[in-house]
Amino acid sequence: MAPPEARSPKSEAESVLKRFGAFELDVRSRELRTGEACIRLQEQPFEILRLMLERPGEVVTREELRQRLWPQGTFVDFEHSLNAAIKRLRAALGDEADNPRFVETLPRRGYRFIGAIEAEAKEPAAGIARVRLAVLPFTNLSDEAEYFTDGLTDEMISQLGQRCRGRIGVVARWSSMVFKGTTERVSEIGRTLRADYLLEGGVRREGDRVRITARLIDTSSETQLWAETYERHLTDCLSVQADVAARIAESLTVELVPDTPQTPHVVASSVSAYQAYLKGRYHWNNWVRPDDEGVEEALASFTESLRLDPQFAPAHAGIARLHTARALHYRERPRGAFEIARVSAKRALELDPTLAEAHLALADIRRMLEWDWRGAEAEYLQAITLNPSQENSHRGYGTMLMALGRPEEARREVERAVEMDPLCLVVSTSAAWVHYLAGDAERALAYCRRATDLDPDYLPAWRIMGAVYLQEGRTAEALRVLEAAYGRARHDPIYMASLVHARATLGDRAAAAELADDLRRLSRTRYVPPYHAALAHVGLGDRDAAFASLEQAVVDCDPALTNLAVEPRLEPLRSDARYARLLALLGLA
Repeated sequence: MAPPEARSPKSEAESVLKRFGAFELDVRSRELRTGEACIRLQEQPFEILRLMLERPGEVVTREELRQRLWPQGTFVDFEHSLNAAIKRLRAALGDEADNPRFVETLPRRGYRFIGAIEAEAKEPAAGIARVRLAVLPFTNLSDEAEYFTDGLTDEMISQLGQRCRGRIGVVARWSSMVFKGTTERVSEIGRTLRADYLLEGGVRREGDRVRITARLIDTSSETQLWAETYERHLTDCLSVQADVAARIAESLTVELVPDTPQTPHVVASSVSAYQAYLKGRYHWNNWVRPDDEGVEEALASFTESLRLDPQFAPAHAGIARLHTARALHYRERPRGAFEIARVSAKRALELDPTLAEAHLALADIRRMLEWDWRGAEAEYLQAITLNPSQENSHRGYGTMLMALGRPEEARREVERAVEMDPLCLVVSTSAAWVHYLAGDAERALAYCRRATDLDPDYLPAWRIMGAVYLQEGRTAEALRVLEAAYGRARHDPIYMASLVHARATLGDRAAAAELADDLRRLSRTRYVPPYHAALAHVGLGDRDAAFASLEQAVVDCDPALTNLAVEPRLEPLRSDARYARLLALLGLA
């Protein structure tokens, strides 16, 4: 028998998954994963990470690393090779040497893992690969309003994403809902969504009772794996979702529940409160364009849910996210909306600390109201940990990383969001925005075109496309796109400001000044976002007016202000001392 030190590599420590932040290291498959993505990690960075995770908080000396990675008889430039391996590891983790979250350098001694590690989990059974599941819109089999069926479908997606995290990738809601009422073959839907399995079914309501039929289908063979019918009182609907999630996991022979017990979700105490919540989800998810009224209807429904059950945490989280959306789309002055959202998000987390949507709402508030970048990052990562399939968390986190000047990490996060929700307009335009700020015009334009292919009337994609063309010097195309967008949204101050900036930048100052006068007149009757007003002033060459608008943006907590450090159109201001002071105020210096 071999002595202990000569055992095969399959040691005790290697029989577990190591989870930290949004990452998971699988030592058997030698994969580093985050959400649904697998990050390529070369041999030496992998071994360094594994060694540090085996002894978190302890110093791993340079000599130990030399012996592990380059044993006696290996001829390399040790210093250069080790530094290069550490640099590659940090790049994969999105870590920084000067401001580490995971890997700390101790000069001349070694390195230490300083991140929090979750309880170690057993590996999935050998041979079980990570799979993708799409939940198709359940069919309404009764005369009830669509909001109940669609809301239940949406809640099912959320539950599965959270309960199956790390084992099943759940396609996000928007892309799944595209196939509502479709006659396409299962195999075609699977190819479009890159889904291995589909969950479909129907809902029939009779008074306060509900019957839910669910079927799990293999997309490659179009074979039904199982079917089940659940009959419950309406207040038991969340337990139905838990039952279905468990059956899916069993059918796929994937261990669903970790060894440590999960905190149960808070369930509404009345049928009416739960119905109002589902109605709110329905309106919220059908709100696509900034001028749609769905957000107001969703807010009314969530408010009604809380009137009926003040302890229902998901409704508090819904209100937090809705007010954040109102701020983002300037339906009211941003600061006031964010402050209301903060109260609701904190209350939701008091009632249910495991609620991913509440952590996401608080992350957005930390980022855009408080400019607390560390706090925002912690909340985004917690939301991702709780539900890796929630594309909104990856999208918000990626946007923040770009604002902080961390483009590679930012692009990785928005690409994950696209992978989870490939047919979503908002996801595609968010990815376009991040790639534009990162200087990748080709990818930015590709995502803009992807959005306009899905919906030619989706104007946010046009606006970003115009900004990209302008940055690339494609002046005729920039003006064509921005003029067309303004033509369809003549009283929207954001499109007006973008066109003022473009016209002035390209030398048509007379037309720019005329439109700027229209923008000033518009400000007497509606809110003009000061950040976008500043862009117009930059185009016209009026620095003082631009800084006055940016200072007002600080007062208002204009959400676009978070782009201050990376927005190419603000380049003419960067040499001014006032610009540096603004960056310092926002914590972006």
